[in-house]
Amino acid sequence: MKLDVHEIRLTDHDVWRSAREAIPEQPGLLIELTAAGVSGFGEASAFMTDRYNSALAAMHDDLRRVAGTLHALPADDPEGNWAVLAQLLAGSPFTLAALDIAAHDLAARLASVPLWRHLGGVAPGALHSSYSIGLDEPAIMVRKLLERPGWHAYKVKLAAPGDLHILKALRDHTDAPFYVDGNCGWDLPGTLAALDAMAGLGVELLEQPFPRENWDEARTLKEASPIPVFADESITGPDDLDACADAFDGVNLKLMKAGGITPVLRMLRRARAAGLVTMLGCMPESSAGVSATAHLGPYVDHLDTDSIALLAVDTGAGVLLDDHGRITLPDAPGTGFVPDFTGPAFTVRPTAGGLPDWDGGQLSACREGTEVASVRVRRRPLPGGAPSEHVRQLAELSTAGGASDTEFTALLRTAVTRAVAGGARTVWMHAGQVAPAAARAAGFTSHDGDTDTLLVWKANPHDQHEHRA
Repeated sequence: MKLDVHEIRLTDHDVWRSAREAIPEQPGLLIELTAAGVSGFGEASAFMTDRYNSALAAMHDDLRRVAGTLHALPADDPEGNWAVLAQLLAGSPFTLAALDIAAHDLAARLASVPLWRHLGGVAPGALHSSYSIGLDEPAIMVRKLLERPGWHAYKVKLAAPGDLHILKALRDHTDAPFYVDGNCGWDLPGTLAALDAMAGLGVELLEQPFPRENWDEARTLKEASPIPVFADESITGPDDLDACADAFDGVNLKLMKAGGITPVLRMLRRARAAGLVTMLGCMPESSAGVSATAHLGPYVDHLDTDSIALLAVDTGAGVLLDDHGRITLPDAPGTGFVPDFTGPAFTVRPTAGGLPDWDGGQLSACREGTEVASVRVRRRPLPGGAPSEHVRQLAELSTAGGASDTEFTALLRTAVTRAVAGGARTVWMHAGQVAPAAARAAGFTSHDGDTDTLLVWKANPHDQHEHRA
């Protein structure tokens, strides 16, 4: 399989807030795996980067390390591929998830069937998502509900369990159930004191009120609560399931956290066997990721896949959410996601919307859909060096669009990852084309101490996984 990577930046209609954070915009990667002229797509957000090793630079490093392995893996065995990649990407679940989702999507597209069928599932019936109302002033939260009337359920972010005035204000405008999410920001006494009032206000599900490590408090709450309590931050991978079965009534699984479709399907089977109620949710992600999650809808009790309804910009088209949260899967192979490389969500994309080859392809850095810089990736040896299959040049760097150092860094690091995926171990460019800070941030150093002529990126030989066909 051939690897391509695109940098993206998502923005919501409103700044997303919870008890833990405020997110004005969300960078990430769109991963593309190609075989036989067909592409599958996965997505990874640069979200909670310290916990999930998901900073953009870290995910690029991960992709470069496994590029050679990917080249040799078959396109029709995503589960087997996951077993190989999981060993190489331990500690990087978002990168692993994006690759696994792309591999499943690709396999289903090659088989000309929708993803749910390729997974062996039943035909999806009526699927609905809850709608999330981020933390804000009460009047703004009411406005958000009024803009989305008639949804199956509303997930409400609350900073504290005593914020019942917000639930009361929302209840004046809907009869739908509330799912309340504490995002690890609550305390046990306040939560216990608010339970009966919450139940009276139609709260049917309480999600992750306490920090992940507070297992004793979670068990106490489970015993006392008339409302089912779900784990979110407390459930990452399979190793958390036994503890969650003891401390919670249900689990909210997310493909990105767990490492992809392959482990989530296994976790869902175990959760069912343990008597847990199941939910599939989403991280800050676009239609690329949500479309994959929606195909797993028949396997779970609840879906919370509304992130695309919150977006002001999207990476393309895929699963549809109507004005009442009803989910329609695309009538297409795989996830049905179709990227729009010309849209404002792409910060680094193929020039002219096509897929570049390794001998003459171009990438563009874009701002709100407008190109601000471009570079060509071509097969060219170092000056004075012998021709090599493992050397690429970054050439014809255009700076006419006024790109910032940050945008140049994104362009260069994406070009390097694409070059490595095509077999490069060394990538070089002429010095002076970009600011030194941008080149250094992308991993380039001077060539043999000659800072005035050439800048070179070299792969770490200890990170090479040469399993090429």
